[in-house]
Amino acid sequence: MSGFLSDMGMDLVIDHFTGLSVMPYTHTHPQYELYFCPENVEQNSVINGMEYVYRYPCAILSTPYTVHSMSCVDPTAKSYDRYVFYFGKKTLQSFDARFIPSALLERNTGLLFRLTEEQAEELRHLLRVWETGSGKSAEQRELIFLLFVHKLFDFCPKENALRVGTPSFYIQDVLQYVSEHFATEIDVVRIAAHFAVSRSKLERDFKRFTGVTVHQFAEICRLNQAKYLLQNPKKYSMAQIAERCGFSSETYLFPFFKKHTGLTPLEFRKQVNRHRESAVDQK
Repeated sequence: MSGFLSDMGMDLVIDHFTGLSVMPYTHTHPQYELYFCPENVEQNSVINGMEYVYRYPCAILSTPYTVHSMSCVDPTAKSYDRYVFYFGKKTLQSFDARFIPSALLERNTGLLFRLTEEQAEELRHLLRVWETGSGKSAEQRELIFLLFVHKLFDFCPKENALRVGTPSFYIQDVLQYVSEHFATEIDVVRIAAHFAVSRSKLERDFKRFTGVTVHQFAEICRLNQAKYLLQNPKKYSMAQIAERCGFSSETYLFPFFKKHTGLTPLEFRKQVNRHRESAVDQK
């Protein structure tokens, strides 16, 4: 599994990609993801174990901890645009609840919005405001996001959107559980009992849909938490970072971090600081 993002202090992010996208791996994260492709290219999505193939402009809303992938399967396509919004509770809480479509707050596996070419072009035009540089501040990104979401739901109301994924996909809840408890001992037997399944079923389903074991996913969570804390301007001590990542002391944190990154925590922090200083100098 790849692409797990920490939700600690995560602001709204808007990404724009061009070229071909071939993603043979699944990924998950604690943010919502709103994927938008304005092109008529054949694409394939796997969302919580369900596969969808479509060739029309579309948007896909994935809720936190959805296991998903999106890729282009069109042999005639050379490049195509797609935009991705990542957002969490912090973004949603910044708006008055009256201005947020209720579907964004529901516990769905996902929604697929089918758009016409004209609707897709109107949405793409809105995002060009962000691309041209006048939508770079947090407040401007939030405004563009809100306008985009409202236009999307106007074009394709929730009742006309296709629900994607399977409602009985309990692995999504297991992912959330582990990501919220990784700093404690991860007991697969206890987790299986919590979700009323056998240990063998949990291990089999988890590996099938995520590509990693429960313990491997817990390590991904610990690693991402350590990276986040090492980059945090508050300059947490190594002892504090070790504790928050579920290690009894920094003695255990150092070999774990080195194994997964090739760097010690201190080397990683220095590397981050150098990149920040270089970015400031370039400005």
